[in-house]
Amino acid sequence: MIADPERDWFIWLVPPGTHAVWDSAHGVCRGAPYELTLPAVRQTAAPGPYWLRPCRGDRLVPHWPLADLLHRFQPGPVPEEALLQGFFSTDS
Repeated sequence: MIADPERDWFIWLVPPGTHAVWDSAHGVCRGAPYELTLPAVRQTAAPGPYWLRPCRGDRLVPHWPLADLLHRFQPGPVPEEALLQGFFSTDS
């Protein structure tokens, strides 16, 4: 889990293909062709995005409990598409 204090966002890493089945109105899920630059593995505090929970390749968050949690908590507002474009890049 990544915290981005400048944008007041939390970012969860989910298994590949999750964007195709994502059904939560309370969060955005991006897949190909988008890319996300991850913080350095040892970055565990601000400034900038940092690992709130250490990165472990075998610890991706399954989408169904995350979507359920977001549905119950109902955080908002979901970032505008224009804002997201500045955060994610495409590989094309």
